[in-house]
Amino acid sequence: MTIHVGKRIKEELYNQGISVSVFAKKINRSRNVVYDIFERESIDTDLLNKIGKILNCDFFSIYSSQKEYLTDSVKHFNVNESGVPYGKNSEIILALQQQTLSLQNEVVYLKKIISLLESGKKKTSRSVATKKKK
Repeated sequence: MTIHVGKRIKEELYNQGISVSVFAKKINRSRNVVYDIFERESIDTDLLNKIGKILNCDFFSIYSSQKEYLTDSVKHFNVNESGVPYGKNSEIILALQQQTLSLQNEVVYLKKIISLLESGKKKTSRSVATKKKK
């Protein structure tokens, strides 16, 4: 799904009942520029941040909710159409994938240890209770 940030800004502006003229003054732009912003599918991050502050709306969250996900152990980073991580950071990403998998395995292992310790406590307290009854 393609994000059209200009339409989202326009919707938010009208939902809040702010006129284009007032909004234009607040972002130090002309009315024509504001109408141009409404037509944009993308926008400069500094301007988007400024608009977000004025409208008290986090437009960046629109993008974060549209992230592509890799399956299994790696989550939350963008990949190109072939499924290969973007940029020169692929080695770092692969190392992080391995580290994530290792940490997931460690969590499973630690949960097993905790379970064994808890079941050992129950057995110990039962035998102590049995000895006290005798």
